[in-house]
Amino acid sequence: MTVRENVAKLIKDLVLPELQGLRGEVRQVAMRLDAVEKRLEDFNDRFQSIDQHLVDQSRRIDEQGGRIDALRTELTARIDEQGRRIDELRVELSARVDQQTARIDQLNLRVDQISTQLGDLKIEVGLLRQEQAVVNDLVRRVGQLEARAA
Repeated sequence: MTVRENVAKLIKDLVLPELQGLRGEVRQVAMRLDAVEKRLEDFNDRFQSIDQHLVDQSRRIDEQGGRIDALRTELTARIDEQGRRIDELRVELSARVDQQTARIDQLNLRVDQISTQLGDLKIEVGLLRQEQAVVNDLVRRVGQLEARAA
């Protein structure tokens, strides 16, 4: 054998088993790498699912926020309208109370006038009764005088 053949044989004997071992380890690493890549792919799918869920939840929260804002705007407008109506009613009722108070004051004044007139009439009736009593007394006396004179 030639030196070259001997060196080739020696290299084959020494390197070939090492190479076979390395190839087996590379296969194991490749299998592990495939498993890791599969797990990474599964995680990626899971993260995409979670991302999609979060996007859906965010959209729903935004929709609810919009509905809440619209409801707040509507209720604020309704409250403002009710406040305005209450103010109008307060003004109207205040005016009506003032009118009724003025009317009561007029009626009280009229009652006072009638009471004064009634008092005056009572005095006048009293005077007339006195005058009637005097006239009756005079008529009675004239009747007595006529009866005596006759």
